[in-house]
Amino acid sequence: MARTRRRTSRRTTRARRSSGASAARRTRPRPRLNPDQVLESILDELVSRLGLDILGLSREEYKEMLRPVIEGLLDQYSSRPSKEALLSRLENQANNLYLLAAMYVLEKRDKLNEDQLEFIVSNAPQVAARYVSRLYEEARRLGRDDVVPLLRSAWERYGTPSPIPCPRCGFRAVTPDLVCMVCGYELSEREAKEMIDFGERLRELVEFYGPSAAREALSRGYVIVGETVKPPTEAPEPTDIILHLDKRDRELLKRLLAEPRSRGVEAHGV
Repeated sequence: MARTRRRTSRRTTRARRSSGASAARRTRPRPRLNPDQVLESILDELVSRLGLDILGLSREEYKEMLRPVIEGLLDQYSSRPSKEALLSRLENQANNLYLLAAMYVLEKRDKLNEDQLEFIVSNAPQVAARYVSRLYEEARRLGRDDVVPLLRSAWERYGTPSPIPCPRCGFRAVTPDLVCMVCGYELSEREAKEMIDFGERLRELVEFYGPSAAREALSRGYVIVGETVKPPTEAPEPTDIILHLDKRDRELLKRLLAEPRSRGVEAHGV
């Protein structure tokens, strides 16, 4: 009987040891892939496939720019993937890599060349909108007026366009202080009014908001310019601009209020 217990005890001990070894194998950390070695092996082809060679960076700069991406990608693998698998994954992330490249170039270069400027505006419009003022100046310095419409489009889509375009650069980037965020031009109120056909906008004020809103504007002496021209009683948006009524504006509003259509609108309670 004692001999049977000893055999059972030995079997139990061996089973525990075996189980412990298996657990150790399961919890052993997987070997970390070396991102520098992997990057070195795919760098030239990656840069070529994505068209990043147009940026004209040094090999070390490309490595510095792309290393964080490679590190993040390798964390998803337990063993080293094939070169083609990595390149395909990275090609699928091309848009994000273009944003990264645009930010990198803007950080590393005080002045851009034509290829770098065109790459950023064409491939990374979100970044272009964030650096719109600098890129506009670069376009002017390089004589690349053809890039400005693309930059303006990026600003309209990803920036914070204002209600009034700048008479100098054409960007809708005029602040409530009447200063253009892109080129720095300071507008007079007269110039701001000319840029939006202010007389027609006052007509829209009467038609849309009614005679009472027009009389409120006359009383307070100003209107709020946003997507529409609003009376002073409306809450302004952050990009809205206050324009004051001069003598000509007041006379126009009074004429609009005297028109039969305006009186008809008021009679119907609008």
